Amino acid sequence: MGKVLKIVAGLLLLIVVAAIVAPMVIDPNDYREEIQTVVKEKTGRDLSINGDLSLSVFPWIGIGINDVSLSNAAGFKAQYFAEIKEANVKVKLLPLLSQQVEVSTIVLKGMSLNLAKNKVGVSNWDDMVKPSDKPSESSTASDDGQASGVGIGAIAVGGLQIVDANIIWDDASKGERYSLADLDLTTDALSLGSAMGVDLAFTVDSSKPKATIRFKLNGDLVINSALNKFDFQNMTMAIDAAGDPVPNGAMKVDIATHLVADLAGAGSIALNPISIKFDDSTLSGNAAVNNLSKPAISFDLAIDTINIDRYLPKSATEGSVAKSEKSASVPSPAGAALIPVQTIRDLNIDGIFKVQSLVVNGLKAEDASVKVVAKNGVLKTEQGVKKFYNGTYAGKTTVDARQNTPRIIVKEEATGIDIEPLLIDLMGESPIAGVANIKADLTTRGNTVPAFKSALNGTVEFSFNDGAVTGVDVGALMKQAQAILSGNFAAAFVEGTGKTPFSEMSGTAQITNGLVDNKDLLVSTPLVNVKGSGNAHLVSEKIDYKLNLQRTKTGTAGEAGSDDMKNILIPVIIGGTFNEPSVSLDVKAMIMETQKAKIEEKKEELKEKIQEKIGDKLKGTAGELLKGLF
Repeated sequence: MGKVLKIVAGLLLLIVVAAIVAPMVIDPNDYREEIQTVVKEKTGRDLSINGDLSLSVFPWIGIGINDVSLSNAAGFKAQYFAEIKEANVKVKLLPLLSQQVEVSTIVLKGMSLNLAKNKVGVSNWDDMVKPSDKPSESSTASDDGQASGVGIGAIAVGGLQIVDANIIWDDASKGERYSLADLDLTTDALSLGSAMGVDLAFTVDSSKPKATIRFKLNGDLVINSALNKFDFQNMTMAIDAAGDPVPNGAMKVDIATHLVADLAGAGSIALNPISIKFDDSTLSGNAAVNNLSKPAISFDLAIDTINIDRYLPKSATEGSVAKSEKSASVPSPAGAALIPVQTIRDLNIDGIFKVQSLVVNGLKAEDASVKVVAKNGVLKTEQGVKKFYNGTYAGKTTVDARQNTPRIIVKEEATGIDIEPLLIDLMGESPIAGVANIKADLTTRGNTVPAFKSALNGTVEFSFNDGAVTGVDVGALMKQAQAILSGNFAAAFVEGTGKTPFSEMSGTAQITNGLVDNKDLLVSTPLVNVKGSGNAHLVSEKIDYKLNLQRTKTGTAGEAGSDDMKNILIPVIIGGTFNEPSVSLDVKAMIMETQKAKIEEKKEELKEKIQEKIGDKLKGTAGELLKGLF
């Protein structure tokens, strides 16, 4: 036994001596030309080794290269396909005898990789990719089906250091060019199951669209022994973006989170907690994705303040004049599909999103929230705003995409809304003022705006208090009516442009296939009470509506409600379209109503005269007959 141990010890001694002596007697640079020749034969490319090659055997088996480049394919601009200024890797020798793999820090400095595709779609690596006729063979399974390689848990890597790496992608077939520059990656020693510090930074430049993004990441990464779970603790990311697609031309985003990616089984990704800071906003909460093949998304997120308008394209927030000018040159999207049916069918979402302060399309809201549930082709949302123009808003929306034609159900209720500033913020002007209470219960089908309008059905209830309607001046209309009844018919052609203040306005509307029908409009004003009925068609946008004005008891002589207008109903016709409505007195109806008694009196007089003439005619005819007989 002692003799065997001496033999083994002697062999180990020989190995150690050989490991020490080998680098002294073997110079890898002597094989420089042979290496270059082999690469030329295998790839057709020129390998240039301008720096020294280094070799070590004990206690580390390692190799190092310096200043190496590989020529590019013919016909491409860049001189080199790849360049490396320095690279080295080492594996500890003695642990290999006990199937332990200890790798030193892997170093890669000054790597440049030029990837390109020409105008006809041929890449500059196609010539190096040669299909193999040999069937693939597994080198990792033994006869008993078990892994024959070194257990992954036996591998330890001292770290990774990539410095000043650059990758360029130039696609001439699409006229696109992207570059990943100044890539630096440094990690602590990789020990599976233990935290490994990671620092990453790089810059991305794009030619189409023109943009530059600077990215930094750091944190502590834990990888399990099966390499299927990645726990990124204390992870922070900093993104500094500038260019055409970036809102307002520039944006900085800071992200902090705990990321866990579990790729075992169906797989899952969790961000808990997560904090995202950008501009004046901070988003916080948690989010998760389960079953990566068919994602099930859940989230609970809140943001303190956000102005969504600053992130929308400028054309989306231009004034009405600019919008109309744009619509003249850009085809209308009215016929475009608005609901991604297949996407909704694939959704599996359950989450809530809260906003403390929100601006969107000019509208301001506080304490807003939306709960989203989507599953089996049905998307449901519950949205609410606790502070909305001095009032509140609550609504429920259901989009049923199980059929090819989506069905939409909307139930909304707004209470105590100051409607004038709301409409001014939304449209730049407001045709109505007052405190609004609106309740809607609507359904529709389709996937385009015209289809939504033509299939819209449901009911709407509304009331407005202490407000005014611009464009309809009932006081002026009463005066106009009084002038006409006094014989001044030229007053019928005078258009009013004032407003009508009211203490209360209320009504209901029944919507049937896009036709909005109202029969019970009531408006109370200091001088005139108004009743209205009629309809408006959402598709044709035509209005057919009638108002009846009647003075109140509070009117005094000389005013629109003076006694000479007592008990007279003044009819007003509202016609035209939504964009160009028209308001006018129904002069014919008004005269017929006010002159009804006189017309009836004239009718009686005319009737008597006709009867008298008929009687005289009959008498004359009878006399002639008598003469003829005798």
